[in-house]
Amino acid sequence: MNWVEALSCIAGLIVSIMADRRWLYGELKEERNKYERKYQEKEAECEKLRNQINQLKIKIIKLEASQQDAFFDGKDKNHD
Repeated sequence: MNWVEALSCIAGLIVSIMADRRWLYGELKEERNKYERKYQEKEAECEKLRNQINQLKIKIIKLEASQQDAFFDGKDKNHD
């Protein structure tokens, strides 16, 4: 094989490696973005559930306080 053919083969290999690398990078970037979106959705769902839990805790505390004949702030009902 002469040098011109060898150089063209080497150049072809380099170009194909660069194209494969660019394709792989694009695929990995898509996957990363997909999982980032899923993570954000789940994070929002968790935050919503945390808020619901906190609201339920407040309701429980108020219910317990009302059963003990006291307002939520700890004062008696008769006290104005």
